[in-house]
Amino acid sequence: MDTRLKITKEQIVKSSIVSKSLGQYRKKAKENPIYISDNGNIDTVILSYDQFEKMYERLMELEQKEEERILNDRIRQVEEHPELSAKWKDIRRNVLKKYIFM
Repeated sequence: MDTRLKITKEQIVKSSIVSKSLGQYRKKAKENPIYISDNGNIDTVILSYDQFEKMYERLMELEQKEEERILNDRIRQVEEHPELSAKWKDIRRNVLKKYIFM
């Protein structure tokens, strides 16, 4: 599966041009993201709020799934090897010793 970003020439605009016609590029960005280049390197992206919101929601969803996966892996590890787990009381006691009784 090709996961590289697909950008057309029309979507890449020099920063000096965008600074003179921002309104025009804001309208274009509602259809497709606009990639702003500075010294030949893309350093900024303009996209519609709807696109940003969808992207942000998807990112939060994926982060939550990853956190759940990590937590389930840790639970499984503790269930399979309880001898590797630590009691919260012991952890708290060690932290207190380290930071309070230095």
